[in-house]
Amino acid sequence: MPHHISIELDVHSLTYSNQIVGNITFVIDFHDYFPGQGWSDFVAIVLTWWIDNGRALLFAPLQETYSFRFMDGPIQIAAKKVTGTEVELTLIEEDRPQTIMGTVTLVELTKALIKTSRQLINAADRNGWKNEEIDQLRHAVKSLQAY
Repeated sequence: MPHHISIELDVHSLTYSNQIVGNITFVIDFHDYFPGQGWSDFVAIVLTWWIDNGRALLFAPLQETYSFRFMDGPIQIAAKKVTGTEVELTLIEEDRPQTIMGTVTLVELTKALIKTSRQLINAADRNGWKNEEIDQLRHAVKSLQAY
């Protein structure tokens, strides 16, 4: 049975200089946080990467794996397509054993990516933050919504 997934963005943690930095994490079944609660990263950049790979997973053959990388640190979440509608997520950290997070549906993963990206875009708009990464994220969200 697939697990519930969300991608949590703490909008109160967002800061802006040239880039938007904030706390972002994958959450499985509402209580397991990967890579961990309070993980801070370049949120617009990583969300754009994740959307690109999420879109690729929709059309990938079975057993194909795409990475949801974090910019801050050698950490990634590998997503392997195990059925036509599900992916298995695994946390990969340098020098640590891999942690299987569980299986989630592509639909739920896609919804989580879109929801979190919209939260970031809305926060950037409210604060008047503009940069190339937010523009790229807007485009990526639109391209994922087309599917």
